[in-house]
Amino acid sequence: MKPRPRSISLSEARAIALRAQGLADEPAPFGNGKAAVLETIRHLGYVQVDTISVLQRAHHHVLWSRVPDYRQEMLHELQDPDRAVFEYWNHAASYLPMSDFRFSLPFMRQCRGKTYWKEWPQDLVKAMRRVLKTIRENGPLMSRDVETKGQIEGWFNSNPDKIERRALYRLWLRGEIMIRSRQGFQKVYDLPERVLPEGTDVTPPAKREAAEFHARRALRALGIARAQELHYLRDAEHGSAVRAALHSLVKRGEAVELRVAEFPDTPVFALRGALELAAPLKQKVVRFLSPFDNLVIQRKRLQWLFGFDYTVEIYVPQAKRKYGYFVLPILWGDQIIGRMDAKANRVDRRLLVHHFIFEPGFADFDAINSALPDALAGFSRFQECNQWDIAKVTPSGFKVCR
Repeated sequence: MKPRPRSISLSEARAIALRAQGLADEPAPFGNGKAAVLETIRHLGYVQVDTISVLQRAHHHVLWSRVPDYRQEMLHELQDPDRAVFEYWNHAASYLPMSDFRFSLPFMRQCRGKTYWKEWPQDLVKAMRRVLKTIRENGPLMSRDVETKGQIEGWFNSNPDKIERRALYRLWLRGEIMIRSRQGFQKVYDLPERVLPEGTDVTPPAKREAAEFHARRALRALGIARAQELHYLRDAEHGSAVRAALHSLVKRGEAVELRVAEFPDTPVFALRGALELAAPLKQKVVRFLSPFDNLVIQRKRLQWLFGFDYTVEIYVPQAKRKYGYFVLPILWGDQIIGRMDAKANRVDRRLLVHHFIFEPGFADFDAINSALPDALAGFSRFQECNQWDIAKVTPSGFKVCR
């Protein structure tokens, strides 16, 4: 008879998840410096690249939340000249550890398939050939080089800006070019053989090996998860393979099946030894999380694990927004206690908090008020701001101390 899965409490599940994510009570769970940034990316498996600059971009925000002395040049140096990380597709464009490069090869191969993009327009195919030829013969190509009509000889068509950028994107997905570095936020593309470090393993993994890698990596980063959370936003075939791999890990004893007492009918999984992370947090730390932080990016997971209903409203018309344009979840200890709609005014070096919103039912205002000023000051410095102002608080009777 199959043994009944061990039951843990929701608070224990949260502790496991937060420690696995590097967001619990340790001040520097991965250490400090550039080596810690690389270790963070390796442990999390990916850090999503973000283009929105209302506040510091998400990839910097995610790393700063876990590496106290993080500076943006650390990530840039890890990409070039160190070549310890690279940019490719995860569930979105992401920074990935170079040591995991070979596990991106199956998706690159899939993107090269004849049916992946259905029927490709001939002007796009021709543009891809032009772009690839230019990079091969002339060296690295910046994305802005294709944003002005006529900047590269012969690149004229009915819509040159759009078609050449699309060509770069398709070639990147196919693995025929890589992002070598960035200048500002501009991508610099080059051939893989000129980007990959010498000795990089480029052996495509077998399907089962790849699935077990993804299952193991997700469990390591998430700490505890439902099966569907291990293949977030990937196709059904990938999901089926990862689920099969998960059950293989359980059968071999690498992973365990558990139950959370508050959700007794829902299987959850963790790597063997994860229960060592279940002890209550020793102290409460205030963290303002990026909307694209690895802890919160899976909204359904956020709902069951933290009871937090969250949507990014940047694509919602202003009149229909409930909370604001760019709202950050506020983590305090093992609870998400509210939201902060904020913007960095870098000209005046001032962090503008449009609205600070506590979750309904939150009542520990005296305790949180002793922690908020330092947290807001530290977050402001990360935003390159000298001071912060709060325009509105809900509930309206609460005033943040200075």
